[in-house]
Amino acid sequence: MRYAHTEEMVALRLSDGEDLHEALSLVCQECFIDSAVITSGVGMVREVTFGWYTGSEYLTETRSETFELLALSGNVSYKGQKLYPHLHGVLSRGDHTAVGGHLLRVVVDHNLEVFFRPLQSILLSRDFDGWFEAIVPIRRE
Repeated sequence: MRYAHTEEMVALRLSDGEDLHEALSLVCQECFIDSAVITSGVGMVREVTFGWYTGSEYLTETRSETFELLALSGNVSYKGQKLYPHLHGVLSRGDHTAVGGHLLRVVVDHNLEVFFRPLQSILLSRDFDGWFEAIVPIRRE
C-alpha cells in the first residue's frame, strides 16, 4: 500500500492481495482522519463479499472471480469505537456484465486506486434510528 494525503484529498494505491476496508481504516488512523467521503476507486479485485440488509441482518454473498472496479462510493465514519468504511461499488466481468451493491469485503487483484476526501468541518458518526445505524452528520465547532 502506498498513499499520500493533504487536508483536501487522500490518494491510495493498493497492491495484490490487500484488503480495501482494512487499508482505508489504517490510512485514516495514521492520518488522524475520523470522517471522509470516498470520491472514486478504479482497478482490479478478485474477491468481493456483498451484503444486502434485510432490516435485521446482512445477507452475504462472496464471489471469488476477477472483476474490474468501475465505480466506488461511500464514506468513512465511526461505528461504536471502530472506523467504519461504508462502501458501495459496481464491478464488471470480462464479458462486460456488471454486478454491484454494498461491499463488505474487497480483496485487490494486482492494483486498485482510491481517492477520498477527509472532512474537516463535519464529523460523521452513526446512531441507531430504529432500523439500523444510520449516519449522523455533526458540524464541528
